[in-house]
Amino acid sequence: MSLSLKEYIDSFLEKEISANEFADNYMSQWKQERDQHTLAKDEDNLSELLSSTFCAADMYNSDEDREEYEFNEDELRSELNKLMFNFLNK
Repeated sequence: MSLSLKEYIDSFLEKEISANEFADNYMSQWKQERDQHTLAKDEDNLSELLSSTFCAADMYNSDEDREEYEFNEDELRSELNKLMFNFLNK
């Protein structure tokens, strides 16, 4: 199971790491677990959280000239809080 990815999300939400660090590292770790078929072993609810987090992290852009659909750090954290709320309440 991919509990290390979930714990990494928790670390970001607790503001232990920056959005720049989180987005790059999370996407790299997620891809590695995908390629090793580790993600396929997760329960549906956890799998949904992890893949949705990957999509949100991919939409993060630290630049001031980000596109309207892209997230800044606060927006990324807000989106992940929503995803975590849904995960915990299913």
